[in-house]
Formats: sequence, structure tokens, C-alpha cells
Amino acid sequence: MIHLAVETSTEMTDMALLSENKLLVRLSILRPGGASEILVPGLETLLGMAGEKKESIALVSSSAGPGTYTSIRVGHLFCKGLAYAIRIPHLVVSPFLVLAEQALAHAGRGEDYLVVLLDARRGEVNACLFDPSRSLFPLPGAGEVFSGRAVAPGRVLEALPSGKGRIVGPGVVHLGDGVLQKDGGRESPLLIHDLPRAETMGRLAIRQWKVRPQEGGSDSSLLYGRDSVIA
Repeated sequence: MIHLAVETSTEMTDMALLSENKLLVRLSILRPGGASEILVPGLETLLGMAGEKKESIALVSSSAGPGTYTSIRVGHLFCKGLAYAIRIPHLVVSPFLVLAEQALAHAGRGEDYLVVLLDARRGEVNACLFDPSRSLFPLPGAGEVFSGRAVAPGRVLEALPSGKGRIVGPGVVHLGDGVLQKDGGRESPLLIHDLPRAETMGRLAIRQWKVRPQEGGSDSSLLYGRDSVIA
């Protein structure tokens, strides 16, 4: 099954073609102005590199957000239109889950928590808390700070669980030395700047599709992160 994954939640437009879980080709372009001028020629480039036709795509996925408002919407509408045109399912995947999947694949032993931090703009971040020892689901009851709602970076540090952990994602750029010093002597978390990759998102979408194929692209609402985005 050929799958197109389009990740546009950050200023990096990332596109990938996969055959099941195997990456065929990937195209990643930094475009601070948005993804609108990249997606159509990007798809043509991917198909040409992989030796595939548009009609061979059986599944398409895009970012559910939160993230860069305009780019998320552009990527979503592009994938939705493609899915409609060639009559295939369209799934959306949260960048929280994508970044958690990438981080947990390289998590250190003995870590007590993982925080995925997105850039909410306006000097704020979106945060989601994971337990590295458990499956890929946000921890329930983690509180407002880790609900995905846009909050001040300092509030995330104040709400961190005790123990050893890491914070990953584009939002770590807001955790400079001045913010970290407000942590009150607690062990500083490991900070890793990372971006959600289309390849990872595609694998998560395929996994989701295999578990719930009957749902197709029915749940494709977007989340922009000014309000709570985690149930």
C-alpha cells in the first residue's frame, strides 16, 4: 500500500511516500512563508523519484495540529482534496504523537517522563506529558499545563514531574537559561530540539488505519492549540 504523508505543523514542510512501513522517498523544505507553493510540485517530485503514479496512492495523512495555523490548514486541505479526487482515506495525526514516537525510539533508560513541546507562537508553548515506560498515549489527568493548551514556558517547568526526563520538540527554543533557572533546583531535563517527520507520521497513520479501517477519514478535524486539545 502506497501512503502519502504530509507534515506541515512547523515551518518545515515535510512530505514522504511510504510502502507500508518502508520509506520510499522523502522531501523536506524550509518555507517560513507557508506550504502552499510546495505541496503540488513536491508531490510530483516524490512520485517521480519513487516511480509511482498519483493513482497508486492508497492512503494519505496530514497533521492534525496544533502548530503553524496557515500551514496546517493548507496541508490538511491539500490532502483532503487529493483523497477526494482519487477516492482514498484521509487520516490526521497529532504532532504530539509523532514527536513522542521519535523520542521514545531513542529514550534513555530510567527516564521518568517525556514532555513534547510545540511552539504556540506569541512566546507560548503547547505541552503534552508521556510516560516513557508505557504505550504511546498522553498521560490522563496531567493537568491544564499538559492539556495542549497554549501556556507560558515557565509553567511547563513548574509542573514537571519529579525525577529524570527529557523535553523534545520545536518549543524547546523557548526554554533558554533564564527560564530554566526558575526550576527551583530540580534536576534539569534534557532538552532536544526536534521536528515532527512525515515518515514517522505516515507509519502512525498506517498503524491507525489497520486498527480502525472502517473509520476512514471521518475524524479529520484540526487543532490549533489556543485551547485544550487533549481529552
